[in-house]
Order: sequence, then structure tokens, then C-alpha cells
Amino acid sequence: MAHLKGLLRGPKFSGKHSTVIDTAILMVEAARESAHVTKIALGVITPLRAGRPHLKFTPVSGGLKMQVRGANAVQIFWLYTTQPGEVIREMESQWNQKN
Repeated sequence: MAHLKGLLRGPKFSGKHSTVIDTAILMVEAARESAHVTKIALGVITPLRAGRPHLKFTPVSGGLKMQVRGANAVQIFWLYTTQPGEVIREMESQWNQKN
């Protein structure tokens, strides 16, 4: 898990919670840079058994629930957007370049 200085600063972030699993750092940066994402809310981190990283999106009212699974934990993020399809394409493109 990471506490990267400056990663979670700016008008798009809500809340005081500032921990991001290592696997999700690239996704948080991509969401922050996206013109279609207006706000990012960090969710809970749940420890899991060792497994393969993956990315999952669920449409919700007002945006997307993004679930990032790392090697030993999963973290949920709430991405506020009016264009969920475009955001999913952007995020998956970044994920696929990394993995």
C-alpha cells in the first residue's frame, strides 16, 4: 500500500482517506488525468489471498465503481462521470499497457 505525496491532492479527490494499493496507483493517476472524471472517492481496501491482478467496472448512478485487485488486496474506487463508457475505455487502455 502506498501513501504517495501529491497523488491524492486536487479538486477531484474527496475524503481524508489516502491509502492506495500499489496495483491501483496507475489507475488513480489515469482517472485523475481523465477529462471525463469529475471526482474520485477512495473506497475500502480488503486483504485477500494471493492472486492475479485484475480490473473491474460496475456502472452506478452518477458514474462508475472501479475495483482494482492487486496481488494481496482489492480496493474500490468511485469515479464520478457522465461518460462511463469513455472512462472505462481509457482506464482499460492504461491497464492493458501496464499488464
